[in-house]
Amino acid sequence: MKNFVKIMIVAAVAALLSVSAYAQDNNKKSSVAEVTFVSSIDCKNCVKKVEANIPYEKGVKDLKVNLDNHTIYIKYDTNKTTKEKLAEAIVKLGYTAVEQTKDESKK
Repeated sequence: MKNFVKIMIVAAVAALLSVSAYAQDNNKKSSVAEVTFVSSIDCKNCVKKVEANIPYEKGVKDLKVNLDNHTIYIKYDTNKTTKEKLAEAIVKLGYTAVEQTKDESKK
């Protein structure tokens, strides 16, 4: 009986260690990127529509919509989506989505 308890404790500790190692590996694989799109949004309702839909796209971590300069900033997990898929999601809402390069954003 004592050996059985010892074996169960060792098995439980081994299982916990393997689950912990697996979780750490998954966290390392996660890669976050950012993209900014210049869009045809032109009113507060456009902003509300984007803010109501884009956060539910797979991989989206953060979203900021700026009506003054017509931009949509998205932080996303590259393992779950691409900037092309995010642009398609914006286009499906009825707006343009042209990626803004870093040089353009400094102007």
